This record gives sequence, C-alpha cells and structure tokens, in this order.
Amino acid sequence: MSAGAGTRLLVVAPARGDGSDVLDALRERSDLQIVRASSAAQAAERLREREIALLVASPDLETGAVTALLTSRERLHPSIPVLVVRHRQAEEPAEWVQRGVGVLRCPLLPGALNRSVDVVLGLVSEDRTMRGDSPTHGGRKR
Repeated sequence: MSAGAGTRLLVVAPARGDGSDVLDALRERSDLQIVRASSAAQAAERLREREIALLVASPDLETGAVTALLTSRERLHPSIPVLVVRHRQAEEPAEWVQRGVGVLRCPLLPGALNRSVDVVLGLVSEDRTMRGDSPTHGGRKR
C-alpha cells in the first residue's frame, strides 16, 4: 500500500490511556485510515486481518506490550515500520533500536507526529519502488 489516500495505520493505544490526545492529529488526516487496537494481542489480530502500512504505539502502551507488538509484527509482517511515542522518562529497551523502531518523545512539537508518519511512509514507498516490490507487505502479495 503506498502512502496516500486510504493508507492504513494501526494505532495501538490502551482504552484507559490519556496519551490519545497525542494521536489526535492523525485522526484529522483524510489521507490516512486509522485502524485501532487497544492491546498487543488485538494488534496482532488486526495485522492478520488487514493490510497495514505503519504501526504507531501510544505513549500509554507499556514497554512489555510494545515488545510483544514488535514480536507479532516480526512474525506476521516484518517489513511494516513502527513508530513508538513515549513519555519523556519512559523506558526504551536498546533492542528496539536494533529492531528498527522509531521513537518519539513527549511532549511532541506541533506537527511532529504527522511529519514523522509522512517521512516513514515516504521512505517505505521509495524503498519498495527502488526494489521493484509490490506496495503490499514487503513485496508479498496477499
């Protein structure tokens, strides 16, 4: 799926969290289709059901849940990029960097999440075009 109209983002945010206001800017974009999950397990189901271009984890998602999300992503669709929004002092395991996770720290400047999403989707689209892959999960057709 290329960046553009209807690009699906899987946003993983616990229902009880208050970090969802950080993600509000994404909901306002008409070029994105937001698919929600409230846990890593539910996110794994969404990854099996739908074509997703990018995973975005809420700052309220616990470290262990983010790690579980990464494990599911690697098992199901390892080419999907991940952005994790973290509170300023939240733990960030070194293994996340090795797994190619982009981390944004709160408080975010206005537009920072939108710009980051645009950059990641642009890089993914450009990389697939350069390799000659289909714009589905890492070149694998469903």
